[in-house]
Amino acid sequence: MFNDNDDDLGFSEFEIWYDDNFGYFKRGAENFFEPDLDVEFFYTSIYTPFMAELPHAIRKLITKHYPIIDTECRPAVLEAIERKIKISGHSFLLQLYDLMQDKKEGINLREKYPDFEKWEQRNRESEVINRSVFESIEGLTAKQKDELYELAKREFPESYNYKDQRRYEFIELFQPVVFRHYPAIQELDSDGWVVYNYLLTIEHTEFRLRFEYFDEFIEYGFPEEDLYIPYSEFHSKLMQKFDERREEKKKLLEGDSEDFK
Repeated sequence: MFNDNDDDLGFSEFEIWYDDNFGYFKRGAENFFEPDLDVEFFYTSIYTPFMAELPHAIRKLITKHYPIIDTECRPAVLEAIERKIKISGHSFLLQLYDLMQDKKEGINLREKYPDFEKWEQRNRESEVINRSVFESIEGLTAKQKDELYELAKREFPESYNYKDQRRYEFIELFQPVVFRHYPAIQELDSDGWVVYNYLLTIEHTEFRLRFEYFDEFIEYGFPEEDLYIPYSEFHSKLMQKFDERREEKKKLLEGDSEDFK
């Protein structure tokens, strides 16, 4: 966009980044325009440090939600996982910048987003067991508080929605990084928070889809050469492997039944 005939080597990292992500900044404009100081400040002081820190939180959550990924040792698979880790948060933060621009311009978010009321209602219906409940208990170590939290989730499975709980745990790790590097978002009004929570939900969905894929890839023994096959082909092979495993378990159970006759 800066100049299609020039080599990227003639541009700074910021200029290349802006060129790649111009769609997030155009705000209805039809033609490309040069970035202003506000965008450059966002890139330098918010986006770059955020994207440098976030992978640590993402890796921690992968270990918690998809522990089988920690067993992987094939270089090609590890590289593919790392690439997905490093793009986590990218779209979310750019959309958050757009939300902050809406705030500055006084955009009516209820008019901008047709599904606003659905998002608002969804926030009210979420049920989770909040880890902070255990933080006020005196005399317990951090490990003991973690154990209590996990025990509560096991013992009261009907008291919360499993998907909401995992989303909450994602937010619990993700959000402090956001607040640390983009503190201005804490000035959002109630409507702004509804959109913010929606963006977080989308980011969690992306996280879940990315790493459930690797969880299944590893669990069902896919070879490295299947890393880049079309998802439809991957899903077809996965269903076949799932059926084969189910049949194996069925035969084992039938064999155990015969032993007791």
